[in-house]
Amino acid sequence: MMGSRRYAIGALVLLFGTAMHSYRVFHPEEPTTKPGQCPRFLTHFPSRLGCTCDQDCPENDKCCTYQCGSICVHPEFVKAECPRPKGIGSCEEKCTDDSDCCCGTKCCSNGCGHECTVPKIIKPGYCGLWSTNECGDFCRDDGYCPDDQKCCPSFCGHFCKDPI
Repeated sequence: MMGSRRYAIGALVLLFGTAMHSYRVFHPEEPTTKPGQCPRFLTHFPSRLGCTCDQDCPENDKCCTYQCGSICVHPEFVKAECPRPKGIGSCEEKCTDDSDCCCGTKCCSNGCGHECTVPKIIKPGYCGLWSTNECGDFCRDDGYCPDDQKCCPSFCGHFCKDPI
């Protein structure tokens, strides 16, 4: 009787282990997303070519998709907002959240549905007083400016300058 009880316990342990292994194979853990955002423009050499998720990348780097394919790059930690819709766009739901989008874009409303859109980047700091000597539209938002510079208005356009 003692032997059959040990046999039954051993069989249950083996069965449970097999069931857990099968569950992990057919229900893999969702890959976690590392903090930060994919940069809109590549300014540094990637740490790795080819990736499918953030876990494929070393340290804090993220897996970002560009025209050249998916690569591991240093993330940006800036505030990115969806721009205001310009009128009413297509009522198709082309994305449900930012993870459906690539190349530094966000899933934003287009006035009816949602689509991947280049976000409006807002870097920390302030522009300060308007400059009268800079004319022309050199930027649309902070994301078009290098390093920590912000896109600031002037009396006749927008230009990049160091924040105050």
